[in-house]
Amino acid sequence: MKKYIPQKMIENSRFCTFFKTLSEDEKQQLITKIDRLVEENSEYADDKNYAHLCNLLASLALVMILEENGKTRDEARKTVADAMYEYINPQIASMEKLAGHGWFVPFLKFAMPIKFKNTLGYGWDVEFPACPKDTFSMTTHKCIYQQIFTKYGMPEMTAVFCKVDDILYSNLPRAEFLYTQQIGTGGSMCDYSFRKKDGVK
Repeated sequence: MKKYIPQKMIENSRFCTFFKTLSEDEKQQLITKIDRLVEENSEYADDKNYAHLCNLLASLALVMILEENGKTRDEARKTVADAMYEYINPQIASMEKLAGHGWFVPFLKFAMPIKFKNTLGYGWDVEFPACPKDTFSMTTHKCIYQQIFTKYGMPEMTAVFCKVDDILYSNLPRAEFLYTQQIGTGGSMCDYSFRKKDGVK
């Protein structure tokens, strides 16, 4: 069984760089808070959900301690969101380079169901609908980000993570990232598709 150690979770999260900017008191507050959140959400803390919970619980704990130390909820949420978006910014070029190949969408069709089988644990409900040869589709019906953030009165934080998908996938050179709704922005599901752009072989 995967051990959920707060310090290691922070190191494996998108907030590892931001963590270094905190005061020693804030760092200890964060570690203590994550430890409590892991205990309170133990049903989610399985082997498959580990990477998700590193980011999810670190962000939730950060909002909480920033509020406790004087920021408003909006200020705390923006600080956490900005820290995450700054961390993932270097990944944009890597994703665009990967998606510059004609085999990108076929690769997703093969690899993503295997990946998610190993990285989606308790609380998720994701399916891969039948779709045309030039398209990869996945539909998320239940999302642990929405479940846990809502539990702590912060459903709006789900959208902060949904935006990561828009940042990484909205300007791919040879594939279109398409959806009609996202759970984090009020939809009943996330109906994501990647489709080869016209003329791509």
